[in-house]
Amino acid sequence: MDKRVRNKWIIIITVAVLLVATVVVFIVAGGKGKSKATQASETAQSTMAQTTTKPTTTQPTTVDERGSTDSVKKLIALCFDDGPGTDSTKKLVTGLKKRGAKATFFELGQMIEENPEMCKLVADNDCEVAIHGFTHSDFTQLGVGGTEKEVSDTAALIKKYTGKQPTHVRPPYGSYNDEIQQKLMDMGYDMIMWNVDTVDWKTRDAQAVRDAIVNNGTDGGDILCLHDIYDTTAEGVLMAVDELSKEGYKFVTISELEAARDKFVAGRIWLSAHEFYDFGSKENVAKASLATTQAATSKDASGNTVTVTSKAGAKQDATDVEITWPDDAKNKQ
Repeated sequence: MDKRVRNKWIIIITVAVLLVATVVVFIVAGGKGKSKATQASETAQSTMAQTTTKPTTTQPTTVDERGSTDSVKKLIALCFDDGPGTDSTKKLVTGLKKRGAKATFFELGQMIEENPEMCKLVADNDCEVAIHGFTHSDFTQLGVGGTEKEVSDTAALIKKYTGKQPTHVRPPYGSYNDEIQQKLMDMGYDMIMWNVDTVDWKTRDAQAVRDAIVNNGTDGGDILCLHDIYDTTAEGVLMAVDELSKEGYKFVTISELEAARDKFVAGRIWLSAHEFYDFGSKENVAKASLATTQAATSKDASGNTVTVTSKAGAKQDATDVEITWPDDAKNKQ
């Protein structure tokens, strides 16, 4: 082969080899680059999922750990506000003791100052003493600072005369807001509302009080609102206790009701043993601790009346619920 022809073929072959090598390197490099891009994309998606998923702040509580509906079906929590009174409170407390019944008394600091011996009598007869403020002022009007003083001053008196530190607060008029709830939680208290209002303050009739308890307070785990400053209330309550005790009902303190159903949680608001919610809980809606076939109505943070039901298959976990808003609801949470 002519020397010039041979050199020409050498050049062509060399160029071809270089071209093939370049293509191979490009493909390999491109493949690696694509792999890195894919990996980066997956990492970004994973990070986004982690940062946008709402963190779990509480551990699920099973029905066995919490206490089943059966554990409270024969329990009734009688709660008395505005005392301690004098003769009416004594009649009520001694009557409950005689019948093996207990109750919770949400007392006013100013009334404890007037009747310290009655405050002690309540505690000495196996009942629980809790806080109803000092002057029966609306906590939302007093503000956080005023509320803190009312609660602290009343707690100090209760501790002085009973030797026990109270853990429950019932705001006068049932009035509170997020700031008040936050303050009470920070102070280590929960809030006890009610799901049965006997309106004993209005009727002032023993038979009407008895009827309100017997007809409305026997669903199991009900929390009743009463007042120990009326003789008619004392008479009506003891009538109801006599009747319902024969049917197997047990009258317990709020602390006993909480222990039977769940537990004490600072900042929690109880309406009954089946309906309560914690500060900052999901949707900030009252969570119903319900059987899977039950439902309850409650209020969300915007005042909408909502329906709270257990999710299908839920084990009565108060955080595992479905919330349904009315069609005209505003500012859904």
